[in-house]
Amino acid sequence: MKGAAPIELKGKDLESFRMYPLADAVRYFSGTQFKDFGNMGGITSLNVRSLGSDRMGVFYNGIEVGNTVNGQVDLSKFSLDNVGNLSIYSGQKGDIFQAARDFASSNSIYITTQRPLFQREESSMNFRSQLRLGSNWMVNPSISIENDLGHYVYSTLNVEVMAARNIYPFSYQRQDVSGNALEPYKGKRSNSQLNAVRVEAALHGTIATEAVQSGTWNVFAYHYNDERGIPGQIINYKLYDGERLRERNSFVQSTTRLDINDWYRTQVMLKISSDYTHYSNLQDKLALTDEVFRQYGAYLSSSHQFTLLEGWRASLAYDLQFDMLRKTDALTNTQPKGFSRPRRLVNLLAVASQYQIGGLSLQASALGTYVYNMASKGFDAGKNEMGISPSFLVYYQPFKRVDFFIQAYAKQTYRVPNYSDRYISRLIGEELKPERQRQADFGLGYSRKSHDFVSDFGLNADGYYQMVYNKIIAYPRGQLYRWTMTNLGKVQVYGGNASAYVTFAFPGKFLVTSKVQYTYEKSLDVTDVNDNYYKNQIPNVPVHSGSAIVRLSWSGWELNYSFLYAGTRYSEQENIPYNEMQPWYTHDISLSKLFKVGEWRFRAMAEVNNMIGDAFEIVTDYPMPKQTVRLTLTTELQ
Repeated sequence: MKGAAPIELKGKDLESFRMYPLADAVRYFSGTQFKDFGNMGGITSLNVRSLGSDRMGVFYNGIEVGNTVNGQVDLSKFSLDNVGNLSIYSGQKGDIFQAARDFASSNSIYITTQRPLFQREESSMNFRSQLRLGSNWMVNPSISIENDLGHYVYSTLNVEVMAARNIYPFSYQRQDVSGNALEPYKGKRSNSQLNAVRVEAALHGTIATEAVQSGTWNVFAYHYNDERGIPGQIINYKLYDGERLRERNSFVQSTTRLDINDWYRTQVMLKISSDYTHYSNLQDKLALTDEVFRQYGAYLSSSHQFTLLEGWRASLAYDLQFDMLRKTDALTNTQPKGFSRPRRLVNLLAVASQYQIGGLSLQASALGTYVYNMASKGFDAGKNEMGISPSFLVYYQPFKRVDFFIQAYAKQTYRVPNYSDRYISRLIGEELKPERQRQADFGLGYSRKSHDFVSDFGLNADGYYQMVYNKIIAYPRGQLYRWTMTNLGKVQVYGGNASAYVTFAFPGKFLVTSKVQYTYEKSLDVTDVNDNYYKNQIPNVPVHSGSAIVRLSWSGWELNYSFLYAGTRYSEQENIPYNEMQPWYTHDISLSKLFKVGEWRFRAMAEVNNMIGDAFEIVTDYPMPKQTVRLTLTTELQ
């Protein structure tokens, strides 16, 4: 059944991006604000339509990934090496057969690993290795192995190592309160080292019995371990570099999906996770800190779909999630007396219905959330929280032979402050109110494929409006891993996205592909008419942003040029010259060549990022490298 159209990378488009880090690929999705705090040492997160990175659900093979300590998922912990599909949904997926958790996010990114496909005759193994070498002494090898174990069972293994000193010069300039330029400051980033290891293993299987029409199962294990220096913030032209971070993130998850018969499908998902974070700041100019956080979680989801009549389906999903957080002093290995050892039991129940007749698809859903908060004896666990989140979606494709669609949706969501908001942020986190949001969207899309000179063409446009009540925002205050949280009261967001792509097919299999994207967005604080910043743009959100990509392909050669732009933003709530951040933009270029030797495929790619070498900041006070160079070598047997 048809549903909301996502922004996605798959197939040949994904293959062109596979040699890049995953965090680089998502920068080119329209309507996104990309956050990078000082290149490799800093975290990398994504924000869609100014709703905040906390509002961005990151789903790995169908199950949401979480982060207790800073409330945001660092996309640099994932790779495109073994990804088969990368999608971003605004609102929610159009398919009602999903977990209850999927209905809870305002926006979602889905990272789906590829299922093994063996193309060679009598082949039972695929092999892929990759080596990236780059500026700042960056070394990044990885290896992937896929095996056919027989009896419809397949295994995959992916291992990646990252090491980088990440020392680079930067320049920095600010204005005084009157808007006059101050003297430029030049320095060298020296506390952004990164050493990381990522290991992923999986088993995939097909269920073929007389009891069910079809079925699949999979089990995934993920482990990530890193040690990094955290890029310091520049405060009053002084660079503070004393923070260190060690992380271990592990989880095991499984999914079983069964099509019992023509009218009933079911899915069960399980996950157990363990996260370790050791943060230290031993620089005497800032608050001395040396502490360890441990989070343990368990998740169970059961989803069911029923076909009631031809074209009419209904679904029911229930999720249960338990999390607990522990904190210890790293020097004494004892628990601080003032920490409540919080525990949380989250219940999610979703009901949905979808009806399709011809090219018209109608969908309605409701999600109920009930959160039971617990704490150690003698501590106030806080109130239990509950909310209802309805949504409506319309998708219409009026012509059978023309790929043109119209879609619209309206959705209300409810977000309870997470552990980071309530227990870890230094200032007013415990006083945060739950956040409620209403969003509406109307969009059009058209695409056409042919064997003509214009072989591929597409247009998409969306307009949207959002109102957020008690909006929770996060911003760094010297400690990058721990953010300061606050409610903004009311935030009004409206804007639009537009994108277009075209591929020209010249004789001799010479292809030219171009893609442009533009976003206009006003995100205004409308809490109190008496505030100095009433109807001012909220921090770190540009009004204008966009990207352009041109790709030339011929006989195994591929030349890529990309341009990224983010307009003027403000670092604080008041839109005054002193808080103004200059637009940033980068020009990136890469050249690659594919070689085939028997059944082996070799690809080499050289790339230059920010080739003009302009100084820029994606987030205020965290300067980025002026220019970086990478060389990537890939070997495949498939």
